[in-house]
Amino acid sequence: MGDGFPLLWLCGPSGVGKTTVGWDIFGRIAATGTPAGYLDADQLGLCYPAPADDPETHRVKARNLGAMTRTLRAAGARCLILSGGVQHPDQVRRYAEAVPGCALTLCRLRAGPGELRTRFLGRGWRPELVAENERAAAALDRSDFGGLSVDTTGLSVPRTARRVLDRAGGWPGRPEPAAAAAGEAPPSPPPAPAATRSSVPVLWVCGPRGVGKSEVAWAVFAELFASGVTAAYVDLAQLGFRRPVPADDPSGHRLRARGLAAVWPAYRAAGARCLILSGAVGDPETVRACAEAVPEGTFTLVRLHAGPGVLRERILRRGRGRGPQLPGDELKGRPPAELLSRAEAAAREAETLERAGTGMARVATDGRTIGEIADEVRRLLPDLRAPEAGRQDVPDARGSG
Repeated sequence: MGDGFPLLWLCGPSGVGKTTVGWDIFGRIAATGTPAGYLDADQLGLCYPAPADDPETHRVKARNLGAMTRTLRAAGARCLILSGGVQHPDQVRRYAEAVPGCALTLCRLRAGPGELRTRFLGRGWRPELVAENERAAAALDRSDFGGLSVDTTGLSVPRTARRVLDRAGGWPGRPEPAAAAAGEAPPSPPPAPAATRSSVPVLWVCGPRGVGKSEVAWAVFAELFASGVTAAYVDLAQLGFRRPVPADDPSGHRLRARGLAAVWPAYRAAGARCLILSGAVGDPETVRACAEAVPEGTFTLVRLHAGPGVLRERILRRGRGRGPQLPGDELKGRPPAELLSRAEAAAREAETLERAGTGMARVATDGRTIGEIADEVRRLLPDLRAPEAGRQDVPDARGSG
């Protein structure tokens, strides 16, 4: 570890455990009282279709890593854990150049072929990519980049996390004083050039916990870029984590709004013609802050609604690990009694939103598939497809840890 802001980067093939191990380390560091930040690199580059020379959007991810690192430091974080895959030393250099002043510790996670295959298929996401992932893992094993390598075969997530911290020599060491970290405010993004300052449709999918915001918003996003429309996607709940939770931002809504302002310029520069958001609306101040983060945006707030029984069923399913595998999921693995209590709270939240008439459009979700709901939500956007646009493949961009 060198001098500077400590940044621990966990890399490796999809399914090896980058996200789950990174999240465990994040919790361990925060539990000591050291303010820590966590980022999933996959969440920083969701702008597709990607250019042919950067199919995994590393340029956008690197730029947004720099922007979000500044944002988290301004929020008081004194160290940062990053989960994200890379294949070549040149990619590592691109990311390192985006975070000047950081003391970067790169740790590659690996697993034996059989265990990696089991983990990858167990995610239930893009199983057709398992052979490609195995080839990528074999190439990483033959490479020599990365300062540390930890074999996770046969290890639980907590044991792997402890081994990573041991191998990293007691990371994060003695982070810089909080005053120095918090004093560095993120710079305001430059205004878009006049030629690109046209209106951008922003579709924000909101609703109570467990209603399916992320899945529906992702389905809309996937349909857009599959039809050739360059679109960006932001799950507000995934836009950077900071713990212990600051007393002046207990819900994290302020950090998410600042994060949106940090990442949007890179998406706009990458050619995004629309933005799909998912996440709770918070309070009116949060809504205004998010709108200000995308100054050229024309916002459409869509509220998903579900009855108490449907919310209970979906929350219990999330608790069993079904659905997107995302960092910080407060439902996954929780005991049934707690899940039922959270389902009751979600039903009360749904009723509150219903009475308030939140959103410009209300979409009922009971008895409908994600595809059916997404089709209705998608129709709230203008038709952005170019006549000559062709279909594009859906990237493996969620839950790649």
